[in-house]
Amino acid sequence: MKKLEIIVREEKFEKVVQVLEDSGIGGVTISEVLGFGHHRNGLKRKRKIDIYVDEFQVDKVIDQVRAVAKTGTTGDGKIAILPLENIVKIRTGDEGAMAI
Repeated sequence: MKKLEIIVREEKFEKVVQVLEDSGIGGVTISEVLGFGHHRNGLKRKRKIDIYVDEFQVDKVIDQVRAVAKTGTTGDGKIAILPLENIVKIRTGDEGAMAI
């Protein structure tokens, strides 16, 4: 299992969420964030999307997000791929892939 932390431009957020909904992933958590990149051109508003996926979904999700979020200019965002040891669904106690 993996956790994907996806940071995108505000103006690309709706398209990214739509492609994630259409992809069949389990769910998303959204945060409004501020940040700057290596160009240090001031704080910019971004959206951060956290999702948990099975290993086989990682490449598909990355490809889909890049297809709709990429503008080709500085500040398009980032996708971090983190190992996920376990997930526990609070309501049912399901663990691992069953909890996604």
